Amino acid sequence: MSKLTLRIVTPEGEAFSGEADYVTLPGSQGELGVYPNHERVMTTLAAGELDVRNGENVLHLAVGEGFAEIGPDSVRVMTEIALRESEIDVRSAEEAIARAKEALARAEKMTEDDVAATRAMLSRSLAQLNVKRRKRV
Repeated sequence: MSKLTLRIVTPEGEAFSGEADYVTLPGSQGELGVYPNHERVMTTLAAGELDVRNGENVLHLAVGEGFAEIGPDSVRVMTEIALRESEIDVRSAEEAIARAKEALARAEKMTEDDVAATRAMLSRSLAQLNVKRRKRV
């Protein structure tokens, strides 16, 4: 069976590079599943969970907003963050969520850019908690 080559890059550098049978991306218009031989697509990503399936193994990553370039044998992701479960600090994520919610409660005093940045922080932090608290079977 064909494999995909997946590469995830953040501003800090390469967060992941490897093969996958299937990748699930948090697209800005909804979840997007990618198998080998996919049509070429460039899409925007929302903050959420990116799943990498390779055989019986599944790697779950919390990612921020970004872009994905999909080809027949590759997926390249450019995103703000990409964190494995082991890299996520629950307390920090919960504190960021509380700060964002508090700030958004006073959104009328914020600029549009500040509101957008606060909502992005909230989305990233929620994605991290979802990955960290994922129920394992």
